[in-house]
Amino acid sequence: MNKLFALGFLFLLASSCASHPDVRPGLDGIHTITVHGEEVKDTESNANKQIRSYCKDMGKIPDYLSDESFKATDKEVDANAPMKEFKKAEAAATDVKFKCVDKQ
Repeated sequence: MNKLFALGFLFLLASSCASHPDVRPGLDGIHTITVHGEEVKDTESNANKQIRSYCKDMGKIPDYLSDESFKATDKEVDANAPMKEFKKAEAAATDVKFKCVDKQ
C-alpha cells in the first residue's frame, strides 16, 4: 500500500512541473525563467507559456518584473564556447523575472 501511495505521489510531482520545467521558484515570491533557443521569438513564446502555466497552477496570474531577450552573433557564441552551456544552435535567450498575483 505504501509503495502504491509513493508511486502515485511521484507521478503527481512529476506531472505538476512538466509544463514549466525552466521556472525557478524564488523563496521571496519572485521567480525566474531562462530559456535558450534558436530565435528570440521562440524563446519569448516558450518562456511566456511556462510562466502562465506556473501561475495558473496556483490559481493566479503573472506579473512581469523584468524581461530580457537577446540574439547572440556568431562571434559572441564563439567567445562563449568554453562555457559549454551556450551552443551555436542556441544563440538566443530570454530571461524573465516575475511573480504570481491574485486575479482581480
